[in-house]
Amino acid sequence: MTLDESAAAAFAIRAHGDQRYGDQPYVSHLVAVSHNLRRFGQGRIELVCAAWLHDTVEDTPVRVEEVRELFGPEVAAIVDAVTTQPGPNRKARNALTYPRIVATPGAVTVKLADRIANVEACWASQSYKLFRYRDEYPAFREAMRDDANLPRLVMWDHLDTLLGWRP
Repeated sequence: MTLDESAAAAFAIRAHGDQRYGDQPYVSHLVAVSHNLRRFGQGRIELVCAAWLHDTVEDTPVRVEEVRELFGPEVAAIVDAVTTQPGPNRKARNALTYPRIVATPGAVTVKLADRIANVEACWASQSYKLFRYRDEYPAFREAMRDDANLPRLVMWDHLDTLLGWRP
């Protein structure tokens, strides 16, 4: 097992191969998610490694057991929790995935960093996906926001602003 950011980054980059994030190489998204953790004071190594790896199980042939073997149980649990569960549509998949995220320490923080990266990318590219994120934000926020977690509140406040949320 290696709890090393450069190893997690290299593994994720290899796993994603030629995948794209919009018109960018997929690595651009992984960089943004890991950057967001540090930007908001959440740079614990387990979280950063999970940020690099957060889409590997969902979008590549990598299995969670491989993540566990290489990067340990905490990173694997976070990656597993943020991996979208199967379902007939996005709303159903989210309803199955959100409780898993909430139940796993560190997973909400990684998911927030991911969602911020996605929404900021939508703003930068003027992507129609911004409307999807806005539409599903009330359910996302209700399922995962914990006002008792002060360090994460800054991340939530930023996402509220990006999506024009007014509680």
